[in-house]
Amino acid sequence: MSAPKSTDSNAAPGKTLTGERDRFENLPAVEVELIHEVRRPPAVDRPWAMLEVWTQNRVYSIDVNMVCIEVVDIGSKKPILDHGLIGARLLGGQLNDVDQVFLSHPFPRPGTEAVFEQPRPADVAMFSHSSTVTRVVLRMRQLTIVTGGEQQSWDQIAGSGRRSTLPQEPEGTR
Repeated sequence: MSAPKSTDSNAAPGKTLTGERDRFENLPAVEVELIHEVRRPPAVDRPWAMLEVWTQNRVYSIDVNMVCIEVVDIGSKKPILDHGLIGARLLGGQLNDVDQVFLSHPFPRPGTEAVFEQPRPADVAMFSHSSTVTRVVLRMRQLTIVTGGEQQSWDQIAGSGRRSTLPQEPEGTR
């Protein structure tokens, strides 16, 4: 059964039109998990998985650049080191219905398939889909740095030599 369509032409872009229902409203779109870590600086970490996309058999770990950095088999709880989606960029979610396509961005929603973009030679993109998503978990990180009593700035805690994650300006444009 499809939701009734609104004829309200004055609806704001991006807003649900009057009379429309969200077909996934019985599921949380995104769960938020607070990860609290206490440690001493400096800390060399593996890349932070800020998002987990769960399907029936796999958990896809996504970094802050929306790139899949790990895929874990739920049954064995072991990483699948050669999984084809490692290195692919998460674009969102998609569900194809008889007469409609439901898209979600930037994250998939439970009930949709996660959509990933995999670069190919000659700047041709290939899109891949996961199986149906069952959970989406946003992992918010809170760090407590044990400093031994001295007051340190963000620069001191992050450490010298840390590279910026911001795009660099070409030489001569400053």
